[in-house]
Amino acid sequence: MARIKPPFAYFGSKGRFFEEIKLIFEENYRKNFIDLFAGSMEIPINFKNEFKELDVLANVKDEKIECFLSGNVVDTYKKGLEYIKCDLKINARNLYENDRAAFEEVNKRFKNIFSECCPCCGKKLSTREKHEVFNENEKRILRSLMGFGGNGTTLTNAFYSEEKIKKLELYIETLKTIKVTTDLFDESWEFKDSFIFLDPPYIRKTNVGEEGFIGYNYADDKGVDWTIKDDARLIEFIKRNQNKNLPIIKSLNNKANIELDSKRSELLKENFECKFIIKEYKKQMFGKLADKAEYFCLIK
Repeated sequence: MARIKPPFAYFGSKGRFFEEIKLIFEENYRKNFIDLFAGSMEIPINFKNEFKELDVLANVKDEKIECFLSGNVVDTYKKGLEYIKCDLKINARNLYENDRAAFEEVNKRFKNIFSECCPCCGKKLSTREKHEVFNENEKRILRSLMGFGGNGTTLTNAFYSEEKIKKLELYIETLKTIKVTTDLFDESWEFKDSFIFLDPPYIRKTNVGEEGFIGYNYADDKGVDWTIKDDARLIEFIKRNQNKNLPIIKSLNNKANIELDSKRSELLKENFECKFIIKEYKKQMFGKLADKAEYFCLIK
């Protein structure tokens, strides 16, 4: 079955482990699938798509994703395309590659949704607090679907295609079939008869403060830092739920953070019987092919 992909750019790649997680799930079937750090929702919506009878709960605390939970997202996207006077007969990549001047004119109109811009050069003059057509939630939707990097106010060269609309429609329809919450993680949560997938933000850098390490910062999307204290809360949550739910998977992402991730992996090994699985791959970034690796831990 073809996988459902998010129709926007998103930091992280939980979906890279989908087949491995699916195999473990089939061997340890539970009637409930829980993803408490659901990110772009790729894992939970694809589980629901493949296991129709499954009850799926996805929790996400990220404005970039939360904006898709209210209003008519597809209509907002189409309204955005109409506002920037996009020719729906032309794929955005083709426009970017074959008529850069025309692309820049469309880009100026897109920027105008978020800022007062110079009509000649498109340079930002001042931040626009309100817009006559789009409310704040619609602006976030358009930034996710059309903005550079999935969060910018400059058009990406893949902001439109017929395939993108189809992908968006499928994503939104499947999203409606699962339960979605938007709560900050609480170690006191308890679940029963559930397959639990956990992939909290990894700890990314050292800090001169007393904590020593701080986690990935989602402040731009109204999120919070994840620190080593939160890793301790993660351990408490797993202990609380371990005998009621098997298995629990903790994903460890990004080879560049192996030294910092080891702090978390040591915590897991100290408290549980764990099996660590490494998946190596190559990824092209900025025109260069780099070796990457991601990890997950099966807690028995």
